[in-house]
Formats: sequence, C-alpha cells, structure tokens
Amino acid sequence: MYRRIASCVAIPLLVVACSTSGAGRQPRRWRRPGQCRDHARQRPGGGNGLASVDLTITGGDYAGHYVVDLVGSGGCSTGVVGPGTFTVASVTLDPASSFVGPQITIYDADAAVSGTDVEFSAAFPFDNYAYTVEVNPYLSRSQGSDFGSGTATLDNRGSTATLTIEGTSASGEAVSATIECHQVTNF
Repeated sequence: MYRRIASCVAIPLLVVACSTSGAGRQPRRWRRPGQCRDHARQRPGGGNGLASVDLTITGGDYAGHYVVDLVGSGGCSTGVVGPGTFTVASVTLDPASSFVGPQITIYDADAAVSGTDVEFSAAFPFDNYAYTVEVNPYLSRSQGSDFGSGTATLDNRGSTATLTIEGTSASGEAVSATIECHQVTNF
C-alpha cells in the first residue's frame, strides 16, 4: 500500500520539479523525459537549436547584447538564393525577445572565406519588424546609396559553419554578430 501511495506522489512531484523553470527564465529544450534542467543534454555545437546568434548593437534605440538560438524552421543554408550563396533565416527564437532574428544573405560564399570585398545583406529586425538594423553593402554598391557598410567572414565546414558580421548601419549603429550554425542545409 505504501508503494502505491509513493508512486502516486512521486510522478506528480517529478513533473513539477522538472517543469519549474525559475523566475524569468525560459525552460531549456532537448530534455530527455524525466530529466530536470541541470541534467539536460544540449545539442552538439553548444546551442539548443539550428544556430546560435550572438549580436551586439552599439548606438540607437536597440543598443544591447542579444543571445538567442534559432529553433523550429529556418537556420543556415547554402544555395537557396542561387549557386554559391549562404543564407541565415530565422523563424522562431529561444528565448523569445524583441529581436526577431537575423536575415542574412552572403552572395558569394567563397569570397566570404577571406572576408574581403564580400557582397552581403544583413538585417536584424526588432519588435515584429517594426524596426530593422541593416548592414547592406550589396545595396550600397548596386544602388549608390548608403545602406550601411561592413565585412562578413564565413567558416563553412560543410555540415556546420560560423558566420561573423562586423559593420555599421546607415543610421550609425555599430553591429557585431556571430552566428554559429549547428547544421547547414545544402540545396
């Protein structure tokens, strides 16, 4: 009889203990059933999603440091926009924030390996696309207007990649972003 009572109490206690996320903290994903937060197994590459984003913006209304994981769909891919391209697209972030996630296109991934004279567009939208910090040397060159300037460096290892963006928006916001792609989809 005591075993039956203990088992009836243990299961709800385990569920409550493992689902309690703490004040202001988001629960981690990729938990094995029955594991609490401290023992959760993270995906390879250090993040809990398709890619990890570390973004710092200096100046402007959205100045700050943002660290998020791209989860669900989106992520890093080659060849989506055309042969030789590399893209990062976000659909869902963890944790959710005012930063919507990066939308980046490297038009010549081979040139991005050296980081010199790379044509790219990088948009970092906020508040459901109400404001976007944009570094877009591609449009600056092709349209002759100031859409920001900067450099992009890509370390594409095939199934994983690291993309680094350093630049300044047309509004003067300094942008430093590192995207660690935990998986790369090739089209």
